[in-house]
Amino acid sequence: MLLRVRRLSCLKSSSLTISLRWIWATRCSIPPVAPPPDAPIEMPTPDVFTIAQIQELHRNLKEVAPSGYVSLDLLVEMFEPPAFLPEIWMNVTSQQLEEMFSRHLCETKYINWQIVLLSCVLPIPLPNQRQLLDTVTQYRKIDNAKTGLVDMAGYAQGDLWFSGDYGISPDGTALFDRLGHLKTTLFTLICDDNYTVDYVDFLLLFCSDPEPGNGALKALSVVTGQPVDWPQYIESPDPNKDFGYGSVPSIAGAEADFQTKNIPISLEQLLRVVSFNRMQTASLTLVQEEMTAVFKELEGEEGTADVGSILVHPQGRSIILHSPSYLLVDYRTLLMEAAVQDVKFGERVSQPLV
Repeated sequence: MLLRVRRLSCLKSSSLTISLRWIWATRCSIPPVAPPPDAPIEMPTPDVFTIAQIQELHRNLKEVAPSGYVSLDLLVEMFEPPAFLPEIWMNVTSQQLEEMFSRHLCETKYINWQIVLLSCVLPIPLPNQRQLLDTVTQYRKIDNAKTGLVDMAGYAQGDLWFSGDYGISPDGTALFDRLGHLKTTLFTLICDDNYTVDYVDFLLLFCSDPEPGNGALKALSVVTGQPVDWPQYIESPDPNKDFGYGSVPSIAGAEADFQTKNIPISLEQLLRVVSFNRMQTASLTLVQEEMTAVFKELEGEEGTADVGSILVHPQGRSIILHSPSYLLVDYRTLLMEAAVQDVKFGERVSQPLV
């Protein structure tokens, strides 16, 4: 009996050894799997903010100015070396910073720092009016509850006017997709404490234009949901001109018989356009009162006014044309121009500016 047990033990041991050898041989025959490549990282350049730099700047602005408005003096101080900024900013004087940021000022020494962040995000594709309309239409469909807000999931569902660029370098490695990362980053820059975004305000921010009057026109389009164009306009109509039967001279300086597309706008929408990106000051209150008077003068039976009529009204047109809310300041272009004009400034930058 003892001999039989020993034989069984030897057989089990031999079988175990053969099994282990087979497993080892099988494993050794499987080719090794290469580890996944590291995620591409954004390489800093001397004149463009990286995503990390924009996020750091946003954290700092939110900490020192939680109201959303930062003083000019504090903003200048935040951008002075050794701030977490691209290299080209390291050579800018306090006077240059003040002159550049002063372009944002309107009535007070305080600036909405969201417009500062937008200028820092550049270069980024800026939307035209058609793209803004397409985007606001998408979000209004996503916003089933009609709250005017979308959360991160709703925001991600919408297609912005730019898309990611999954490029490959000559050596076969993936390039950093800056635009793809920017879509997510933009949400974090503008969301509230509940992690929701007012998508109309978001798009009003991107109405910003080097010509603020054009920006205000895009803003009117966003709030009404319809394309808006400048109507035909006569600056100084001849009071002696015979307008013919069925046509009368317009006190607004426009041709009364010019047929414009009727685009209704409410008083709330109109005031939202002229008040955007501005602190509530005595000056803004006066502008709101003047625009309200224009609206009441042109108001129809349904409680709305026609956008075209507002644009040809002397006071309404003046307010829209001179709106400071939508001026886009391109810091990068201004600094590059300064580098070209100031040889010593350009020499202090280690990499060429392109």
